[in-house]
Amino acid sequence: MAEPLFDAATARNAAPQSLRIVIGENNADLAITLGLLLDAEPDMQCVATGGSATAVLASLDQHAPNAFILDLSLDDGPSLPLISKLRERLPSAAIVVFTGHKNELLTEHCLRAGADALVVKSGDFEELTATLRRVVGSAQTPREPGAGPGADAHSADG
Repeated sequence: MAEPLFDAATARNAAPQSLRIVIGENNADLAITLGLLLDAEPDMQCVATGGSATAVLASLDQHAPNAFILDLSLDDGPSLPLISKLRERLPSAAIVVFTGHKNELLTEHCLRAGADALVVKSGDFEELTATLRRVVGSAQTPREPGAGPGADAHSADG
């Protein structure tokens, strides 16, 4: 029997994995803009935005995200506890902190909470998308909070 010319299952498996991203950002204009820019990327889709940890957590079941972009300050408090919760619930998800602040101590706290990388908001959009693409590959191995990629993630923060 001849092999089929097109095998849908093989094609799906060969296609690059689409990033289904939830944005946790308390600046609604920035969240909308980021979502539109991400949607223009061929391998990325913004599936939800929320200004609070509560909204981000509520999006998990409905949208099945595999990546998160989180501001450090959300409407209902700091996002470090949220990072730990996301890591517990979705151990293989990519988590990128997107913040206006950068220092070594902050980066260390984010990584210990379970983030994969920290990107400063003053950088360009390509830095954010490149970081997402890089960490989604390394995030496929489930890990516990505090067991982030360590020194590898520091390269994304500057």
